Amino acid sequence: MSLQFTDGGFLEPSLRRLWHLVAGGRRRWHNRAFARSQAIERSGGDWVFRWGDRPPVSARRIEDLPRLDAAVSIVASGPSVRQIRRPGRLFRRPVACVNGSIALANELGRRADYLFVNDYRFVVDKAELFRVGLAKADHVVLGPIAMFAAMLVVPELLADATLYFRDDLLRPFKRPRPTLAALRADPAVIVHPDGNVAYSLDVGRGVCSSGTVVFDAVQTLFGRGYREIAMFGVDLSDTPRFYAEETPAPTDLQDSYDLQIRPAFELVAEYLRRSGNVLVNGSPGSRLPAGIVPKAEPGTLLDAVVAGRPLRDAVAYGSGRAFRRAA
Repeated sequence: MSLQFTDGGFLEPSLRRLWHLVAGGRRRWHNRAFARSQAIERSGGDWVFRWGDRPPVSARRIEDLPRLDAAVSIVASGPSVRQIRRPGRLFRRPVACVNGSIALANELGRRADYLFVNDYRFVVDKAELFRVGLAKADHVVLGPIAMFAAMLVVPELLADATLYFRDDLLRPFKRPRPTLAALRADPAVIVHPDGNVAYSLDVGRGVCSSGTVVFDAVQTLFGRGYREIAMFGVDLSDTPRFYAEETPAPTDLQDSYDLQIRPAFELVAEYLRRSGNVLVNGSPGSRLPAGIVPKAEPGTLLDAVVAGRPLRDAVAYGSGRAFRRAA
């Protein structure tokens, strides 16, 4: 977390980091980015974001995010999106874009039902594409750092967007992060045996971020009642994104895959085993093994989505498996 919001004065971020280092402790260290005057308050059934003299921004509760059908697709930014036959069909059924994949909706002249953004770097560095997302998505889901980054970069557009706030369960806004013991004792959390990654069963309290916004979207959409999710473009590689970029945004996928992303989807597999819900990866070349999340050819998977058939029918090979809990 390198973004440092400020209320004024170039020394403030450094002083804030020093205070968190000395007095805040490890459990509060994640809050070092936020300025003193930044606050998130409840107002009726909504959340209100305040930051000094800036106009406040309202966001709805994540519990109010509507479920539109039994199944939904998630479109990520991997190059395999270009393998989809007639990709416009994605937008006939509920579909969620994440970060820059909203470029596909813009290219095809369609609207996405959902947009999930948890990377402030996308908001700041790809501000024009984020503007597209605010215009092309019916429901925009932001975490706290992305929301304040949006207030910094595109404040004039936020009043007209339908925003939803979800907190980070592992790094809650201006609150100490929970201890590992508390997480393991929490019935609404599935904790990986390595202790570094968790899956939230109660999205109203927050989701657990882990290396890719797709993991946030999976928790949220299953948490809001979807029974089946088809993923497209979840290649998890450092190859260029499917949309053109003059200056490619940085990616941490290679560095975070083994420590965060693979364990996160092992938790998804455990959740699927417990719930009976279905997740299929429409990227046959994805780094994520079919033994964790089943894979399908993207066109075949989209055929099943559009026809309303069970997504299991499209699975090409492999099957999801849960991790084995440590004794």
